[in-house]
Amino acid sequence: MSQTKQILIAEDDNFMRTLLEAQCRNLGMQTHAVPDGAEAVTEALSYQYDILLMDIQMPVCDGLTAMHMLRRLGYDRPIFAMSADDIEDNGFNQVLPKPVDIQLLASLLQQTPQHKSVDLVLDSELTKLFYQNLQQLSIEFNQALSTGQRETLRRICHKIKGGAASFGETTLAELAAKLQQQLLSDIPMDALKHSCQYFAEFIQQFGDRNA
Repeated sequence: MSQTKQILIAEDDNFMRTLLEAQCRNLGMQTHAVPDGAEAVTEALSYQYDILLMDIQMPVCDGLTAMHMLRRLGYDRPIFAMSADDIEDNGFNQVLPKPVDIQLLASLLQQTPQHKSVDLVLDSELTKLFYQNLQQLSIEFNQALSTGQRETLRRICHKIKGGAASFGETTLAELAAKLQQQLLSDIPMDALKHSCQYFAEFIQQFGDRNA
């Protein structure tokens, strides 16, 4: 087992997400960050993380809903909530007031044991959440495409690729991976417009069919 603990951070605010990642890395943690509760559920159930640090107010799926879903699915690893409001819910191992006290967080992280990775177990509720998240990503992809935000398009492809692969949707994962590589290349956006439009239509129809 690795000597470095893995922490998953769910936070929708870009600045706070970046700050928390930097703070946790300074504490010797390996980090992965997601912007909403839906992605947090999918990532957490990969069972690659020792700790889940969860904001409460997030889009797509808020922190409380995500935590309850994980607990119903049998997820027993530590989930620390982050909130500026008072939260009374015994589903969380700890509630950290915002702004997060880094010394308190450091103490909690040090006290948390490492866990072995286990295989992801999917069920109908988690699968439904995946397709709901895909519909949201479809909207975001179209918005980014209309304004020519190449890096945002690439990040969305990366998210879709990982989620689709986890749920056995190989065609979707392969399309997302191919477009991601094209967006990373020197190919001009004008030349990629057709590929992006095709992918936008594909993920919208895919999400609508399976929602």
